[in-house]
Amino acid sequence: MLRTVSLLMLMGVSLWASQIDSNIDDRFYEKSVKEAPNAKAVWVRDTDSALGRYNLYPKKLDIKTLARAHGHLCDGLVLAYVELSHTLPKLFSDGVIDRTDIRVVAKNSPCLVDTSALMSGARINHQTLSLDNTLGGSFIVQRISTGQTYKVSLADKSFLKALKSKEAVIKTKQKQHQKVTAKEIDEVEALAFEAMRYMLQTNPKKLLKVTELKGYQYHFNIDGIGSRSDVKNKNVER
Repeated sequence: MLRTVSLLMLMGVSLWASQIDSNIDDRFYEKSVKEAPNAKAVWVRDTDSALGRYNLYPKKLDIKTLARAHGHLCDGLVLAYVELSHTLPKLFSDGVIDRTDIRVVAKNSPCLVDTSALMSGARINHQTLSLDNTLGGSFIVQRISTGQTYKVSLADKSFLKALKSKEAVIKTKQKQHQKVTAKEIDEVEALAFEAMRYMLQTNPKKLLKVTELKGYQYHFNIDGIGSRSDVKNKNVER
């Protein structure tokens, strides 16, 4: 009897898992992003193992993979992806991002730090990912072996004005321990989606400002260590 019950439970779990896989897994991802001009996959190069040599072949890394690893698709992840996917390949003659040979400086943000680490291979624990909150939505990327360095920023931030204003209202309410409503979250998410769409569709030559930093000296820094901002409203009703 116990064996039969256990078997039925396993079958139930298996059925539930298959339903999640087929019906839910892709719903976190806005499908219109897939075909966006600035969402094209990049190529990355790594080593084969903890003590291994270079892979024989590079691999593709796309924005959907990053969104799954980070936890959601958001304006911060899109900002970082668009800026870094346009800049990191400039460090390598074949355009393949060597994730063993990069340093990055980024603002301390869940989205910006996760995207930086996943795209570049830079890590705080190896002192190759440095945190500097004065950068805002900009990044500094450096190829370790050559010292070649670029800074990438938004050329015009005016399209973010409404989103930043709404985010500021919500953050102020949080600090004052006031209730954040579902309507406010809906509004800020709608504005974030509009910002994402703009960044994914706009010509990088218009959207971005990329500057080579001659003689740049990298210094490891961890400015602004603190709690995650992207989980503070996780229990707000829908």
